[in-house]
Amino acid sequence: MTSVAVSSPLFFFLIAGLIVGVILLYLLRPPVLNRLMPSNLIWRRVLRSSRVINERWRWWLSLLLSMLIAICLLLAAFRPSTGGQVDDRSLIIFDNAPSMGALTQDGMSRFNVAKDFVARHLDSLSKDMQVMLVDTQRQVTTPSFGSISQALEILESLSVGSSLDPLVPAQVATVDVSRKFIYTDGVMIGGVPEDFTAISVFEPVPNVGITRLSFAAVPGNTQKRQAFIEIVNGGGESQVVDVALTQTQSRSVTRQVELVPYEKVTQIFDVTDFESGPVKASLLSNTDRFNADDVAFGYITAKRQVRVGFISDNLDSKMFTLLGLMPRIAVTSLTYAEYQGLEADELQFDALVFDEVAVDRKPVIPSMMFGLNSAKWSDISYAPIRSSQLSVEKNSVHPVLGNISMTDLLIESGVTFEMVDGVDALLTSEGEGVLAVAIPGAVKSILLGFDLDKSNLAFLADFPILLSNSIKWLVDEPPVLNANPGTIKLPREITKLYRIDGTDVPLWFADGNAYFHTHETGLFTGFSSNGPLRVSVSQLNRRFSDINKSNLPVIESPNKFGDPVLNGYSLSFLVGALTLILLMADWCLYHRRITQ
Repeated sequence: MTSVAVSSPLFFFLIAGLIVGVILLYLLRPPVLNRLMPSNLIWRRVLRSSRVINERWRWWLSLLLSMLIAICLLLAAFRPSTGGQVDDRSLIIFDNAPSMGALTQDGMSRFNVAKDFVARHLDSLSKDMQVMLVDTQRQVTTPSFGSISQALEILESLSVGSSLDPLVPAQVATVDVSRKFIYTDGVMIGGVPEDFTAISVFEPVPNVGITRLSFAAVPGNTQKRQAFIEIVNGGGESQVVDVALTQTQSRSVTRQVELVPYEKVTQIFDVTDFESGPVKASLLSNTDRFNADDVAFGYITAKRQVRVGFISDNLDSKMFTLLGLMPRIAVTSLTYAEYQGLEADELQFDALVFDEVAVDRKPVIPSMMFGLNSAKWSDISYAPIRSSQLSVEKNSVHPVLGNISMTDLLIESGVTFEMVDGVDALLTSEGEGVLAVAIPGAVKSILLGFDLDKSNLAFLADFPILLSNSIKWLVDEPPVLNANPGTIKLPREITKLYRIDGTDVPLWFADGNAYFHTHETGLFTGFSSNGPLRVSVSQLNRRFSDINKSNLPVIESPNKFGDPVLNGYSLSFLVGALTLILLMADWCLYHRRITQ
């Protein structure tokens, strides 16, 4: 619709021209016509000349009404604006950051209070008003001006987001409108621009939240395990909360903690009885008004005890002695004949270690093999070592060789492996090839192409560390991927993803990675050819719990928007109604002038 600024010369020119035109029309006199008429009519006209004052008053009033009618039509046609800005458009920014999920004292969330305010605001606007509704979580991907009904539909589709960094499209800063509003609690959006009218939905409320959850073995006693939970009081009142750490119904620990306003404490729990697997931490408080930070998920990756089967015909193996001395490892010795006599379901072990034996079948559980001289079950080709003078280089980024130096390793004889896809090289020798490989997957394997008695590996100070790293890599879960709710990036090898309850989660692939989206916290498991990947989604950022850090005043009702009597009526309708009333008044005055 055409719009003209009130302060522009064009607007004043149009008004002046319109007034002059109406006056000229009223000053036009029709030509004198010679007619024959009875003399009594002339006398009646003379008698009415005494009412000339009333006649002139009606003439001026009719002129005024005509000018008002013309001006109303001009206003309806051009919709004049003020200050050079468009008055028939309105910009509304809606804050749907995580803090908007906090409950107010009346039980409504800040988000729902803001939605109610915006709906009332939209209802107070004229129906021909164009509105751009923008949210701070980019749920409205391409904001644009539309009708009020479209804005209401967008408003209903919005939800509380998960991003701690609100983002408003850059195009909003260049929108030329005189009416700019922002509905927010002021917690995460920061300062409000001066040209915006801020409507606050902030109300301070009690809140406690979890900001850290981790697990670690007790130094010097790997049989014991501890959990560390950091709790923060984000409100201005003291809180007494129940802290619970749960794995199963029978494996759970609880504790009651008191926190003063804005205090942060770390609680340490003994979780030695917990097995490897998912763990849930939760808070319970009768006064907490923000539940989104009351739950966190973690994963204990290390097994409490690892059952290792040592397969060798050498009863005096030094490796068997070392395995027996290692913490959390329960080792059982088997001859190769005893191993062959066991079926797959009879192997009650977490890992197998083969020494100086020919493995003729593919292991069904994670295994480490020394002196491999037969691997027909694998796709890896091997060849004899040609020289006993080897310069060995290690793959320093692989966890099996972490904190290990192989510079003094000497090998007399053995085999080298030919690399294939999906296999990681551990030890290589220039001019010879690969001396040790790690095969990832659902059933992991470590293959070394030399025996202990054909090398000095067993006499190196790093040998116990190598065994410990190998058992950990074979048996324990890989490091858990911790992430915040939102869009989460996964390794490209992940092909399937499930929630802890077995629900299939959709994936999409871009830029060589896998992605999924979730607004909720929880545990997920991704599957690939390299084995499972645990994903823990929890909102542990301290900013997430600081829901009372706002400079805005307490909730204020936006009653200033519109006159309830005129809600929903457009300017064109109001001007049209006024024009109709003026036309009727002018017709009555004209009719009286003519008929009297």
